[in-house]
Amino acid sequence: MISRTEAMQAGVGILTVAHGAAHGTAIADIKEALTVLRQGVLDLHIDISDVPGECDTVVRQVAQEVAEELSRRAQQMVNGCVKAFVEVATAYERDCPDADIPALLQKASLDLATEQLDDDA
Repeated sequence: MISRTEAMQAGVGILTVAHGAAHGTAIADIKEALTVLRQGVLDLHIDISDVPGECDTVVRQVAQEVAEELSRRAQQMVNGCVKAFVEVATAYERDCPDADIPALLQKASLDLATEQLDDDA
């Protein structure tokens, strides 16, 4: 299971990939990067160890359906956020030609890593 910080860093990574895509990065590279970034982020663990044996099959089925629905909704939300980010970044770059979006995203990811180190101390 990944940490909260790792999940947020994966989000920054997805924005970085989306920004690259808006600037002509190969589709195959984008799909591969997104697959790697999504791994573990939307994983959901539901402990059903205390469920009576006679309910096990039904509970597993419902848990699977809940996990799939949550994943679908989370992915839709992420897609909307990414689309909005790309539009805002494009407008920012248009209005500020010296804007360095990749550097801003890298700083955001490094800041998140620093916050995690501070939390662990």
